[in-house]
This record gives sequence, structure tokens and C-alpha cells, in this order.
Amino acid sequence: MRKGLKRTFMSWMYLDSYISLHGNESLRLENCRRILEYNDVLVRLQTPDMTVEVWGTGLRVFDYNDNSVLVTGKITSVHLSERRKRT
Repeated sequence: MRKGLKRTFMSWMYLDSYISLHGNESLRLENCRRILEYNDVLVRLQTPDMTVEVWGTGLRVFDYNDNSVLVTGKITSVHLSERRKRT
């Protein structure tokens, strides 16, 4: 019950994360909390409820403001994983 209520509240307050992928050259992630790892082949990003891994070559991060991140370069894969809850 709590998870459904939390999800409804996040959606209502526009706190969900949104990913826009433009070909294999750029990815924009809305509602990004932090950059966990960043190099030219991997960018790991944290959102409120998942971790996003962007794999590729020549990756660069731009526009990290207002909880939005733009990743550019040759993107080969995007991996989403649910964040583990703290106990």
C-alpha cells in the first residue's frame, strides 16, 4: 500500500525520472540525484528509485543543473537497476 501511495505522490509532484534517448548520440535524464561514476566509457547516475548506467565510447556529461543531465558520445547500451533499500 505504501509503495503505491509513494508512486502516486511522486507522479503527481513530477518527481519521476524521465529518460530521452536521441539515436545513439545523446541521452537526457530528468530528476537525476547524483553522478556516481563518470569516465569516457561509463556514466552511472542515481535517481530517487534507480541507478542508470550508460555505456559507450567518448562519453561526456553536460548540463548537470536543475536535476537534469545530458550525456553525449557514442552510446552502446543503457542499463537500469532498481536501487536497494537501506535497512
